[in-house]
Amino acid sequence: MSAAPIPEGLRARLHARFPKSPMWAPPALAGPSPWELIRQVLAKGRADGLDDVQLAGAVYTVLVSHGLMDGGRA
Repeated sequence: MSAAPIPEGLRARLHARFPKSPMWAPPALAGPSPWELIRQVLAKGRADGLDDVQLAGAVYTVLVSHGLMDGGRA
């Protein structure tokens, strides 16, 4: 048994009534894939003349800031 999708007007009203509930929040827009983020960071870092250690730090920082890693030690 699958539930029918919630109409957008109803979702907006429920979100206005319960703003802290993630259940009624509007769907998040899809961002770039992790691989695309890494590619962008590497391209920018190489253009700026970063070395391998700096590039690794940049990739780590971007992945953590986008919530794709938990920020703990590898």
